Amino acid sequence: MSRKIPADLLQQIYAALSQKNRRFGDFSQYTPLDDIIIARGWVYRIELEELLLATDSRVAYLDLDRLTEYLEIPWRTVYKRPRYLSAGAVATNALTLADAACLFVRLEEMGFDSHPERLVEHGLRAQKDLTHVTGSEWTLLSYPKRRLREEFYARSDGRNDDGEWVPHNWKDSLGRRIEFTLVGDQPHLLTVTGPKYRRPKPQVSTTCPSCGCRYTKGDPEGALFHRSEHARVMRFMNPRPIPAFRTRLENHADPELVIAESPIWMHREVHQRALQFKSEFQYDFLQWEGSQRKKNLRQESHGHLFSDHTNTYGPGAAVGACAFWQEGDKWRMRWIWVCPTMRHSGVLTRRWARLLERYGDFEIDEPLSEAMTAFVKKHGTAQQKQRLQPSSLSESSEM
Repeated sequence: MSRKIPADLLQQIYAALSQKNRRFGDFSQYTPLDDIIIARGWVYRIELEELLLATDSRVAYLDLDRLTEYLEIPWRTVYKRPRYLSAGAVATNALTLADAACLFVRLEEMGFDSHPERLVEHGLRAQKDLTHVTGSEWTLLSYPKRRLREEFYARSDGRNDDGEWVPHNWKDSLGRRIEFTLVGDQPHLLTVTGPKYRRPKPQVSTTCPSCGCRYTKGDPEGALFHRSEHARVMRFMNPRPIPAFRTRLENHADPELVIAESPIWMHREVHQRALQFKSEFQYDFLQWEGSQRKKNLRQESHGHLFSDHTNTYGPGAAVGACAFWQEGDKWRMRWIWVCPTMRHSGVLTRRWARLLERYGDFEIDEPLSEAMTAFVKKHGTAQQKQRLQPSSLSESSEM
């Protein structure tokens, strides 16, 4: 856990682990109770205590409420489904099967003989069709691979300025190395190292200079996420010709305008660039009402998908986009994004007159980048120049 452990809870763990476990069984002798739990999917408090004490008598030293609170495992209020909705119902505190199994795993990591294997097995069976998992369910997924390969560390939230620091350590029957550091007669640190523990390679948080994705180097999941995000972003950072866009440029009177009647692929292209604009400027919300699955049907919202007039990426390549919003009889430009290699190439300049003709003397949402501020000073209307604020001289983006 990243946060400190309550001093009284650490004292209880120290007192418990200093004793001998007088139970050495597993759940086999409690099969009926266990089967009921599996079928129900919930573990009542009294059942949880029985299961814990069945494998490790030392758990009796622990305050279960303090322990689950520290481990961030939530108790839930559950009711037996009533036969009559007009009747009353009796509430019971319980853990989900996954949360109960996670508690058993955490206790094993702390040095207890909790034998989580069977609960983990049933918990994994219950989540096999899930596409998303909770923190507890993730613990169960990783348990078979990480069992006895973990290092548990806890630091007391109590004061430690009174007394000598004295290590007290031993190895248990499973080969776990358990070390308490005492300050005076009070435990202050606990480290439990599994017999198969190996110090992990350092994982460095890094940002890809090409796509801007922030991920953890050395983490397989981070690498997969970066690969996926890199492919998505580079698709419009270094755009390829879109056959449908090329055809539209040849046959449509207003090929770059994106409104409710436009094909959904155009809405998707604008949506992707709206996401990139939001990411670069660190906005709190997306300024485009469509998505990858649905069009933007708001009549007061217009988008424009910019084609490559320089033929750098070929006919039909989309090198940028912008969005407008109508309030009353006035329009305002909400955002504009152009791929980095096409900035300073006249993408906006060659469209500015047409945008003014369509939307009138429109406002431009602030803050503006330095490049956009310079552009407005050079090409903007008198009203647009007058609206410029000193704060407009701010961070990134380019036309």
